[in-house]
Amino acid sequence: MKLFGLACEGITDQVVLENILCGYFENLELGNEIAQLQPPFDETDQQRGEGGWRMLLKYLRSTNFRDDVLNTESLILQIDTDISAELLENHDSTTSVEILMSNVIAELVKNINQGEADFYEQQARKIIFAISVHSLECWLVAHYSEQSEIHNCCDVLKTLINPKEIRVVKKPRNYEKLSKPFLEKQHIEAVAAKDYSFQLFIQSLEKTTDIVQRKTARC
Repeated sequence: MKLFGLACEGITDQVVLENILCGYFENLELGNEIAQLQPPFDETDQQRGEGGWRMLLKYLRSTNFRDDVLNTESLILQIDTDISAELLENHDSTTSVEILMSNVIAELVKNINQGEADFYEQQARKIIFAISVHSLECWLVAHYSEQSEIHNCCDVLKTLINPKEIRVVKKPRNYEKLSKPFLEKQHIEAVAAKDYSFQLFIQSLEKTTDIVQRKTARC
């Protein structure tokens, strides 16, 4: 049973979350303990399924999701809030970040329970939400800039990165380089102090610490 499963909008999101996990649980070998579940990969590490937030919701309603929850210690669900206008029935662009995140989580839970009634309530301890406001690139911006940002973060990130060193394009290799600083816990803590949605995700990882340490100690 893997320690962590990743269900995200895209493969670049998975790459960033993997580096965050490895940095947060410093000095622990997590390389073989993280499964990329959505979008899925095959044995040659090639993506074999579609990504995007609609496919993520479809996955949450599927038997595959329920099997994956039961067969991992913790399953991380990542989604950007920039699709809230389409995701939420009564979206209000003026709502606070806290309420927005709560509403997005409620929608994810609704989709989970559409697959099987009360499944989320039964397995809530194993499900971790990584809700990035308004995109996961905002977490990267908070590292590369003195100020945090929640709007147009992909464009902002491009202004912060030297394209001769790393190009900000949606490719796993590029996002691996962009998120490499998260392999050091001090950088994770610095971003958590700036970005509220990142802070909540990091805090949610605390509940997995004991089981991570127990399992890796046996390896």
